Amino acid sequence: MLFKTNNHAFRHLFISRMISVFADSVMFFSLLKWLENESESNHAFTIFYIAFYLPIALFSLPVGAWISTQTLQKVMFYSNLVQASVLIIFVCIHSIISYQWVYLLLVINSILSLFFLPANQSLIPHILNENERSKGNSILQIGYTGVKIAGQIVTAFLIKLSLEPILLLTISASLAGLSLLFIRKIKPYVKQETSLAHSQWQLMKSGVRYIMDIPALKFLFLFLTFAMLLVTTIDLILLSFLTEVLHTGVENLSFIGTASLCGIAVGAVLAPTLYDKLAKKWLFLSPIFIIAVGIGGLYFLTSWIIILPLFFLQGIAIGCFNVTFVTYLQNAITEEHYTRTFSLYNMITSSMALPGVIIIGYLLKIVGVQQTIIIISGCLILLGLIGVIYSPSLENRKHRECRNL
Repeated sequence: MLFKTNNHAFRHLFISRMISVFADSVMFFSLLKWLENESESNHAFTIFYIAFYLPIALFSLPVGAWISTQTLQKVMFYSNLVQASVLIIFVCIHSIISYQWVYLLLVINSILSLFFLPANQSLIPHILNENERSKGNSILQIGYTGVKIAGQIVTAFLIKLSLEPILLLTISASLAGLSLLFIRKIKPYVKQETSLAHSQWQLMKSGVRYIMDIPALKFLFLFLTFAMLLVTTIDLILLSFLTEVLHTGVENLSFIGTASLCGIAVGAVLAPTLYDKLAKKWLFLSPIFIIAVGIGGLYFLTSWIIILPLFFLQGIAIGCFNVTFVTYLQNAITEEHYTRTFSLYNMITSSMALPGVIIIGYLLKIVGVQQTIIIISGCLILLGLIGVIYSPSLENRKHRECRNL
């Protein structure tokens, strides 16, 4: 699909997104290293993650409402332009400011991502027809996973070679600038068509009400919220499991993460075929049971190496879920609700890490690692069973009838 002569718009969208993902990855790990070098506070990394996730929870919906009245390519262009500019300013003044300013930089970049990603996802239905969207989202997921792995490895390798984090931030800013060249080539320009001539607050409320008024969408977003509350805690559980149960180094978490990312890429490859052949209900629900088994399996393991195939399979489930969910939304919702719906989607998938980490941190302290593993695995299985029993029909044909109401 990337190499078809009539797919220039999708090809440029793909390249711009991959460059942006790589730039974000370099920036994130560079800021972590810079914070490690400059700060001696035990709470610095905790505040770092809060600074990253909190803006997503607070601003996703209003940003999505604002985007719904804008030209999507321009939203992507200016978000990356501002990101590159802010990084360059930080590089120029880093020697005269305290390390706490990195939190402000992270907040700004976190907010900018709220503009770029929903606009990018909302463009897909305008440049790919319905039959091509599952393959297009699969390619984007595979590319995202590969670039994410490459970004982590390359940044870690460059840091090992003693490159200064400030130099890496300059590279990140240059990559963000490079993506602008490809964003400008995504034609024709798309401006969201909305029949709602209201304030941003009313647009935001109408977007949420649109989802809540349709049973299939209401179920999916409630299901996604509880699933992300549990799934986003996996890294913290693994970190505690490696150190307290297996008594091994935390660096092994990177190997487990790579195995999971490889599984996500495989799941993204399988998703288009499964999307056309299986009932949508099982595409959304079966990954939850697989993830539950993956987490529960930790209870019986005695070596971190055995975790690798377990989390590779779990990654396949996550990859299938991600591609299926985004494709379903692109096919099922009306055009005027694209940006607001994807803003809500991105808010849930990112911001639920905050309450999830707080809850799991409390459980780990009170009941220990092994019991926490059983509790989270059991909650995931219970969530999957509730979905099996109470989920409405999720087939596109029936959902389109609801859209016309």
